[in-house]
Amino acid sequence: MRGSVPALLVGVTMLAAITACSESEGGTPTPGTATSTTEPSSSKPSSARPREIRLDGKDACQLLTAEQRPALGIDRAGEPVEAPTFKAKGCSWIVTGASSRLIPVTSEGIEVWTGGKRTGQAEKTDPIATFPAISVTVPSDQDRCDVMVDVADGQYLLATFSVSPSFRDRFPKPCDGARQLAEAAMQNLVK
Repeated sequence: MRGSVPALLVGVTMLAAITACSESEGGTPTPGTATSTTEPSSSKPSSARPREIRLDGKDACQLLTAEQRPALGIDRAGEPVEAPTFKAKGCSWIVTGASSRLIPVTSEGIEVWTGGKRTGQAEKTDPIATFPAISVTVPSDQDRCDVMVDVADGQYLLATFSVSPSFRDRFPKPCDGARQLAEAAMQNLVK
């Protein structure tokens, strides 16, 4: 019995360390090796942007208007959230069965996703408000999707939508929900 207690403690400690290193906050894809990228990409920022929209100092909770929220299934104001993975402050809207999050990322460019520096499956998607965009999914989480919009060198808008499995029939598919969220925010950013 005496020898099994230390062995159990070592096992629990190792499990905690492995879990801490592999979990990500709120299901956010995190730094690591990309599982796949659909198209090879250089690490250079996109030159396909119609112009730059700098996100420095933007309040993520102000990126959606009260008038836009109902069309997105959001019935309340957003709550500020810390996004330490991105060294940013975001905004989260949580309703029964789903959550939406916007993060104006100013610490890195969108190329970290397409260049293999982040974990997730990055795919080019149709532009949003004429700005290049990608969607990122993690195979182990089919109920969540991130859409990133390339708005400036070293900056992008991150829109996340996730739905609880028992509410899938009440909300859009995760990548559709994330795209709708990004489109709404971009309507305000391009003004």
